[in-house]
Amino acid sequence: MAKIRAGILSKVSGKVAGVVGGTWKGTNYLRELVKPANPNTPLQQAQRSKMAFVVRAARQLIGDVLNPFLNKFCKDMSGYNWFCKENIKKSSGTPLAFTSAPEYSFGTLSNGGGAAAPYDDNSRCDTNSLPTVGEGHSLSFIAVAMKNDGTYAKVAKKDNVVSATGLAESIVIADEDPDGTYYIGGFFADFDANGVLQALSATVQFGTTTLS
Repeated sequence: MAKIRAGILSKVSGKVAGVVGGTWKGTNYLRELVKPANPNTPLQQAQRSKMAFVVRAARQLIGDVLNPFLNKFCKDMSGYNWFCKENIKKSSGTPLAFTSAPEYSFGTLSNGGGAAAPYDDNSRCDTNSLPTVGEGHSLSFIAVAMKNDGTYAKVAKKDNVVSATGLAESIVIADEDPDGTYYIGGFFADFDANGVLQALSATVQFGTTTLS
């Protein structure tokens, strides 16, 4: 049953016969009730499998990357939705796996440069260039290691980055983590004197490493 909140031209919720009422971003609307077709074709099944895969990967990053860093800068969607949108196209195979490094961030801040340095079942990110930030601002680096099957990720954050080398001395893969192939990358974050996030860099990709 539909409910009229304050007159026929005001807010309507629910359905009446073939019409549905609701609100989207503060705008009241009425639309035709449409029952979507679901032929469940092989292509649809494949796309749904990819969506389930990238959602599983996104869940590994919600608390450490997507919520604290991306949500502020995403328009009309959450950081979680942005990650799924950008990375669903990077999975293929049976079973599904990332076939190229995932994207963790975007932004206007320069993304610096560097490379992965695997050693003793660990991996470190080093760099020889850093973004420039304004006076009174601080620079952080967020390093991410994502297992290619999307089941595990580890995040290491280093604050007040000032050295041109040994940028992410914090280890992003350690030998207690699950065996497998990992994509290693990260991004820079610019904070002002009050600790407010100002800008992000695009993802810096450092390569892959394998634990066994």
